[in-house]
Amino acid sequence: PTGATVDLTRMLAAVWESVLDVPVGDDDNFFELGGNSLLAIRLAAAMRERDLPALPLRELYLHPTVRGLARVLGHE
Repeated sequence: PTGATVDLTRMLAAVWESVLDVPVGDDDNFFELGGNSLLAIRLAAAMRERDLPALPLRELYLHPTVRGLARVLGHE
């Protein structure tokens, strides 16, 4: 992973933790941690507020881990 991807991974994990209110590891699944469609929308809004890349909700369903999502969003 590049330095930018590592930074994005850390920032995403922090946002996930604030939305889900649980500790989050890079390979934890958003939905297995208690995430649902409403929390996914909150996650997208929280990412916007922090000037992180836009989160198409489809990508969260396709890549439900911090590491997977960072990899995808880091290439857009």
